[in-house]
Amino acid sequence: MKRTHVCAALAAMALLAFAQETSRPAVDTYGAIADSILATKAAEKGIVKTILDGHRHAAEGAMRRGDNEAVAAHMALFANEGDNAVGGIRKRLLEGGHHHNAEGEAKGIYEPGYVVVTIEAKKKCLAASAAYKKAGTDAERKKAWDEFAAVAAQLLAGE
Repeated sequence: MKRTHVCAALAAMALLAFAQETSRPAVDTYGAIADSILATKAAEKGIVKTILDGHRHAAEGAMRRGDNEAVAAHMALFANEGDNAVGGIRKRLLEGGHHHNAEGEAKGIYEPGYVVVTIEAKKKCLAASAAYKKAGTDAERKKAWDEFAAVAAQLLAGE
């Protein structure tokens, strides 16, 4: 009789242990999924910075060629985190429930779906783009470029 109680108690403790603990394989798999999600978010930031850097370099190249329209256009594309094709991807991510900067969006720091460029930085870059486009002198273009370049450098350097 005593042995039956001991066995029953051990069986009950074993069941209780299983009932109160998630299986190790399930925890490990979920941990791996979390690592993957976080790595994807870091990769998203990396690709957006690459897009931004590409537009900054394209603007510099256009500036060396004296193509002021292209300079202003690339400055604006930088401000918008890319062209319409990139915007379509951003829209698809938002429709799927992905918000890279959800907290920043809620606080009014980022537009929905934006990854690197803040609302304030976007305004500054677009203003610099407009100023560059309408500039009539090299000094005015340099001033507009310097304003853009300062914002771009800060965004591209930021973590």
